[in-house]
Amino acid sequence: MKSSLPEHFEAIANETGITLFQRFSMNEVSLFLRCPERVIEHFVLSGKLNCIRIADKDYQFLGYQLLEFLQNQSTDNNKPFSQPSGEVDRIIRIKEVESMTGLKRVTIWRRENAGNFPRRVSLGGNSVGWRLSEVQNWISQL
Repeated sequence: MKSSLPEHFEAIANETGITLFQRFSMNEVSLFLRCPERVIEHFVLSGKLNCIRIADKDYQFLGYQLLEFLQNQSTDNNKPFSQPSGEVDRIIRIKEVESMTGLKRVTIWRRENAGNFPRRVSLGGNSVGWRLSEVQNWISQL
């Protein structure tokens, strides 16, 4: 049986390390596309990125949908993703996260592992950080 997917999608999937029918959460898509979750929500609401709505604010994305979205972004605009309205997101380190949240390192990691805190971003080696926008968003939802 011949797949209905474009032939080059398999090569792209292999290069990016995803399975075409793998499901991704909103947070995973945010990390994969390297932009804040609110930008992903904007893409979903504007109809640019397809998803499966599981619950009120819980979306699931398939690898195929991500590749299709990436292909459309690169062929339609030929420009990288950008923050809306000129905002600049930056990576913050653990000391700043502790200061902003009032939580200690161990508590932050426990909440992160439980899915109750934004995921860290690897900076190479043993270094990690968090996206400022995601930490600010987490704080605003308290």
